[in-house]
Amino acid sequence: MHRKKPQSGRVYRIGEAARALNLQTSVLRFWEGEFPGLQPVRTPKGQRLYSESDMELLRRIRSLLHEQGMTIEGARRVLAGEAMPELAEALSGRNARQSADDGGLLADVLKELVEIRAILTSNPSKENLS
Repeated sequence: MHRKKPQSGRVYRIGEAARALNLQTSVLRFWEGEFPGLQPVRTPKGQRLYSESDMELLRRIRSLLHEQGMTIEGARRVLAGEAMPELAEALSGRNARQSADDGGLLADVLKELVEIRAILTSNPSKENLS
């Protein structure tokens, strides 16, 4: 499928994008199938061209998966706005302190989850989600 060329800014071929992100080209091709927002422009010969906005999305995906240790599904939800990134970071354990004062962060996360649960149970939808 061909799309219009990017309006302005630098474009990166797949090899250039992979080198800039310190990833393999196969990873970028795989992520295209996993993340709907990632759709690089294709030349008539099928070569992928990544725009600056594509590169920013790739950096975000790499951060969620490789640095924060999220699953692909979790990263998809964060990118789709279905999950709170702060909560996702907290639950990943990567940013939680491993000391005695962990209780503060975990207590905040638990409080937030309880509030979300209260909102969901006080406003039942027409569909039964159980």
